[in-house]
Amino acid sequence: MAHRSAKATADVCGRRVILVLASLAQFVVLLVVYSVGALAPLLRDSLHLSREQIGSLTALFFIGAIPASIPVGWLADRLGVRGCLIAVQVVSGLAVSAIPLLHTYRGFLAVMFLAGVGNGTVMVLTNKALYDWFPRERLATAMGTKFFAISFAGIVAGTAMPALALWVGWRQAFAVVGGLTLASALSALLLYRDQPKDGPSPASLPASAGRRVRCLDRGFWCLAIVGFLFAGAQFSFITYLALFLHETWGVPLALAAGPLALAQAGASASRVPYGWVSDHWLKGERTPLLRGMGVLAMAALLALLLMPKGTSPLVLSAVILLFGMSGLSWGGLYNTLAAERAGRAAAGVGLGIASTFFQVGSTVTPFLFGYLADVTGAYTASWGLLVLWLLLGVGLLGWVQTSPVMREAPAGPHPLPQPGMRLWSVCLGAAVMVWFQAS
Repeated sequence: MAHRSAKATADVCGRRVILVLASLAQFVVLLVVYSVGALAPLLRDSLHLSREQIGSLTALFFIGAIPASIPVGWLADRLGVRGCLIAVQVVSGLAVSAIPLLHTYRGFLAVMFLAGVGNGTVMVLTNKALYDWFPRERLATAMGTKFFAISFAGIVAGTAMPALALWVGWRQAFAVVGGLTLASALSALLLYRDQPKDGPSPASLPASAGRRVRCLDRGFWCLAIVGFLFAGAQFSFITYLALFLHETWGVPLALAAGPLALAQAGASASRVPYGWVSDHWLKGERTPLLRGMGVLAMAALLALLLMPKGTSPLVLSAVILLFGMSGLSWGGLYNTLAAERAGRAAAGVGLGIASTFFQVGSTVTPFLFGYLADVTGAYTASWGLLVLWLLLGVGLLGWVQTSPVMREAPAGPHPLPQPGMRLWSVCLGAAVMVWFQAS
């Protein structure tokens, strides 16, 4: 009895260490791209960039992640997480630390690409680490905790990074981020250990479900496309909110990143509760919460788009906070569901595929957003594109089944979405199209 109690205590402590290391790695790698959005006015003035070029920085960051996500997932399934996690953080940290030595836009693009490779691999590896170490009834809560670190990176980028950049220069501020990434790699070297492979994974599904690889079924691919659409809306919002508020609402440059930090605060406050509700109240259901987040995010973007310039700052802050609690906080549930649908044998590959779609959406959509804003001279069409993306994502979630009973059942045909969901999607889509025609 005492031996089992000691082993259980050691397992809990080990999981806590893994969660801290995964959260730290995710925090520092995304601090790079969040800082691009927060420092966009300074970057634009220093390097004489257009809005489309600002979007290209973010786009190239996620392009770097696209070719790396699936191979690193495959390697993690076979070789473990530890070695890959250390190596990619070293490469990313060295690249970002070299920014003070670069003085051209092209050099900055190269660094963003290498940092993006680190981002894509760290996302897959840390998600795989949590899937390996945490039991299924706690997995969404653990994922939510790790994604809280992502939101915290946004808060730091929106508050501390502008002040640091004004004090020591924006290039030196990025170098500090590179140093933090190298410190995270050192922490993983000293403290991380892979889950032993002799025995069932704590997060694995029952044997009847675990014997088959399900990452090629229709529900999984619908979920992957949802990641593309939701990620596009999320990172377009992050990249362009400060510029939008400065150019459209006249918010001073020194204050334009503040609302972005507010949105990240809303995401931070909601990620862990969403995971806990999914694990405990909904008994493993993920889709209802994802649908609700998509609907709330659409409502927030439509409100932001339709509000006149003289709207109270309090109302504007409430709308931005609402988007943060919905459009920026869905990643934990998305990755939890992707790992569960892939199963133990292919969790790394499944997470790699899901991450690839996430990165492609994060790459393509900010570029389209900036292009539409430059061509039209306004942000109406750009925000409308994000509303359409969210609408399509909510509709596709109707094909994704997530109840524990369905996850453990043998393979079979997947029922179509409920008629009410199809009708709601069609009506809302028609309303959005009518509004575009009228505007």
